[in-house]
Parts: sequence; C-alpha cells; structure tokens
Amino acid sequence: MPPLSRRVVLAGTAALGAAALAPRAFAQETLKIGVLGTLTGPGAPWGLAIDGGARIAAKEVNDRGGLKIGDKSYAIEIVAYDDQYKAANAVTAVNRLIEVDGVRFILGPIASASTLAIKPLTEREKVLLFTASWSSAILKDADYVYRVGPTTQEFAPATVAWVKANRPQVKRVATISANDETGWNSQRVQKEAYTKAGFEIVAAEHFERQQTDFRPLVTKLLAANPDSIELDTTPPATSGLIIRQAREQGYRGIFTKFGGFDVAEIVRTGGAENVEGVVGILQADPASPEWARLKTAFAQFHKNEMGDYTFLFYDAARLLFSALEKAGRTDADAVVAALAAQSPFPGTVGELHWGGRETYGVAHQLYTPLFFLEINNGTGRVIGKAALS
Repeated sequence: MPPLSRRVVLAGTAALGAAALAPRAFAQETLKIGVLGTLTGPGAPWGLAIDGGARIAAKEVNDRGGLKIGDKSYAIEIVAYDDQYKAANAVTAVNRLIEVDGVRFILGPIASASTLAIKPLTEREKVLLFTASWSSAILKDADYVYRVGPTTQEFAPATVAWVKANRPQVKRVATISANDETGWNSQRVQKEAYTKAGFEIVAAEHFERQQTDFRPLVTKLLAANPDSIELDTTPPATSGLIIRQAREQGYRGIFTKFGGFDVAEIVRTGGAENVEGVVGILQADPASPEWARLKTAFAQFHKNEMGDYTFLFYDAARLLFSALEKAGRTDADAVVAALAAQSPFPGTVGELHWGGRETYGVAHQLYTPLFFLEINNGTGRVIGKAALS
C-alpha cells in the first residue's frame, strides 16, 4: 500500500483532532466510520460538509448511549482523510481505511475520479460507500455503492423547467464546467436538458481545477453572446471568481449554478454586488430551523460556513446507523438489505427514498427535496422547491 502523505494523514488525525469523536466509556466496542473527501483546496466546503455531517450524526448516537447492534453497544468513531480531489490520494486513503483502520463503511468522496478509482476495491472488499459523486458510472455494477444526493441526471429537468418558466428572457445559454469526469458528465446532461427544453447552447467550456484566472475563458463565453451562463458543478469559490471576472468584462446577463451551490463562498470570492441575482439549488433552506440547528452543531467541528451537503451526509449517516441497528450485525449484505427496507426514510427536511433502478440498474440513488435559491444582498433566499422522483 503506498504511504499517505503527511498532509493526508493530518487531515484524518491531528488537523481534525479537536473534532475527533473518541470512544465513550459506556460503549462495549468501537465502530469506526470512514470519511473520505476534499478537506483542503477549492472543493473543501464539500469535503468538510461530508465530515461535519458524519460527526454530527455520530455525536448524537454517542450522546444517547451508543449504537445498539444486536446485543452490543458501539461508540462511533470518525476516521477522516483528505483526497485533495485527486484519485491517487483517494486510493491511498481507502487502502489505509480498510487495511489499517478496519473501516467497513465510508462516507464520501465527492470527486467522481476519486470514487471511480476506489470503487473496484470497495466492491471487492464489500465496504459500503456513500458518495455524492456525480458521474453516471458511479452506480454501474455497484452492489455496495450508494449515492446520497441528486445529480444533474435527477434534477436537470426540474431546474431547466424553472429557468424556462421564471426567466423567459433566456434563450441562449453558455455553460462552463471542470475539465474532469464530474464536469464532463454533468455538462453533457445539462446541455441535453437545455436543448430538449428549446434553449440554444451557444458555448460549452471547461477549466482546470486549480485555475484562478478565467479572463481568456470568459472572453470566449461572452463572444457567444449568451443570455445566461450555467456554472454547473464549478466549485463555489471558483464560481465567484468567474462571475466577478465576467462582470468586470461587462457581462450583465444571468448566472445559474445548478450543482454544488454555496452562497457564502460565492459571495466571498465574487463580491455581493457581482453575484446579486445568481440562482442555484440547495438541499435545505438556510432560513429554516433545521439549518440553524445543524449550523450550531457543525461549528463544534469546523470553522468554515456550513454548506447544504452537510444535510446529505448527516442524513446518510443516520440512514446507515438505522440500517445497522435493524440488521443487528455489521455484515455488509445484511446492512444492504436493511438499507433497501428503509425507503421512505424521514430525512431532516423531508422524505427520502431510494430509486434509480431504471437509470442505473440498481436502486441506490437517494432522492431528496430540492430548494431553489436566489442571492439577494449577499444572502440566499428560497424562491421555490421541487420534489424529485
């Protein structure tokens, strides 16, 4: 097994030491749950959301006396590693989680390249993987992989229909996505959905994940004279930079970001005056009591602003813990059967249910409510809601 870099090790130990959930005295045994995500860099808001959601759910279990599996009580311990949005790091980390840490259940990662790289190993070892990666290949031939949030495949019909109904001035759409598996797949689905709805795709560009100067790319997009620019799965902080640089070049059209929305990060890098009116989607309402509760809990573990993916992985962890208790053992196939039986499941902001068999060949896609938000005066305001099925 290749050695983990010091940076990756620290993400799972010292750097998160203050947030570690140590076994409590009441528990007879410890059950380790792995977290694998981008904990540093542009994608960090998503990775920290995975970690935060897992830790909040684990703390709740530990505070009530542990997880009762059969005739044993377990304390939940979170073991986290940073893949830095790199497939090679994910492979190294998952080997350590399985071989050294003894983990059989993993939350994350979010990067499609990382998930596809580790999937053969987790499938072979019957390790359950709960991911939010967007590639359509994630659930292909997947016995032990679950996707815990909607992808462009699930929500594009609803989001494009919203644009058509609520932004009638939009006829010509440009789209920009990351130059990797996540971006390629999502942009393809976005283009198909917009075209099917009668929009004209006038430009479709890609960028590198570490890129910060988008002026040449923005110049190409604006030369196509779009009415709207779809930011797709572009990381929130990067989205803010693109918006600001487009405004600086005189673009006064509409921005939508249907995928990975984070109001605080977009405002921080784009500037409130530039991102006014940007529309995106979230898994929860930032003004809701549920958001306030999880935000307070999240702050015990991380200093950054909480994102909506915390809801996805908090509920995913709750689903897993419930399935373990119902299965009465930690055997992978028993937990898989228990997960299937928990549909619908009472999620934090609405009913959750498994589906996707017709699309992916397996009912391992979790369908969740979807909230439309518009940025006004630096904050996100809910302007609509959709139920996905």
